[in-house]
Amino acid sequence: MRVRPFFWCLLVLSCASVLIFAATTDTYAPALMRVHIQRHPAPASFTTLELHLTDFQGLPIEKAQISSSARMTNMDMVTYESRVKEVGQGVYIAYSHQLKKGDDKARLI
Repeated sequence: MRVRPFFWCLLVLSCASVLIFAATTDTYAPALMRVHIQRHPAPASFTTLELHLTDFQGLPIEKAQISSSARMTNMDMVTYESRVKEVGQGVYIAYSHQLKKGDDKARLI
């Protein structure tokens, strides 16, 4: 049994269109985030951010890829990366260094 060239072309075209659609589709989904900030006394010199990630139905988001950085807003200093640890049930803990007293700006992605 022989398959006509028209069907081979149709198969190639449909596979290519699926691949192009998959490559151009945005995979990021919007989420709700609640942040609880806890500053420690001076000897510890770090700040703990507790992140609660949920989708719009209230279900916790697990295994999210979160990167965070912190810097002082009133001084031109180095931006410090902070480490993020997953606790579970959509809860993540981010630890950030605090160098001096003042306003800090945290960026969570």
